[in-house]
Amino acid sequence: MDFIMQKPASLRGYALHRIAAGLARSEKILFADCGDHLLLRTDKQLDVEQRPLRTLAPGDIIGFELRACVGKKLKGRHLYFRTTDWRSRHEWLERQGNAHGFSIITVHCTAQMLTVEAGDRQFTIDQTDFTGVLKVTDVERFNNAVANGVGNKARAFGFGMLVI
Repeated sequence: MDFIMQKPASLRGYALHRIAAGLARSEKILFADCGDHLLLRTDKQLDVEQRPLRTLAPGDIIGFELRACVGKKLKGRHLYFRTTDWRSRHEWLERQGNAHGFSIITVHCTAQMLTVEAGDRQFTIDQTDFTGVLKVTDVERFNNAVANGVGNKARAFGFGMLVI
């Protein structure tokens, strides 16, 4: 299920993770910051507005949004692409699609380096926002991506949720 919880538009960052984690009470949860509300995805029942996930079939074409931390790992270190390197970002998304049961029809991305504060720590991560159209190629793998997210970095900051 997807859940919608209203929030102040100014509330951002790690505070949203704490809210989402608190609502799910340590159950797995994905979330996306939609400005004036949070979109939450979990198997746990929450006491906020809910809507069922869409049921899709192979060949279905649908619009999507995805915020991801895009890069590669070399000798245990995260290397991020230049913010202007959209080709590498598109290739990253193509690989994710192949692994998660979808192909990209069209996509646009914007990127920035985001300075994150979590408690007394401060670090920088890549924030790539993808918007586009995809085609479902494998329903089981696609549903797994919708339920569990795409990419494996910065989930605590609302990254990885495939919004369809």
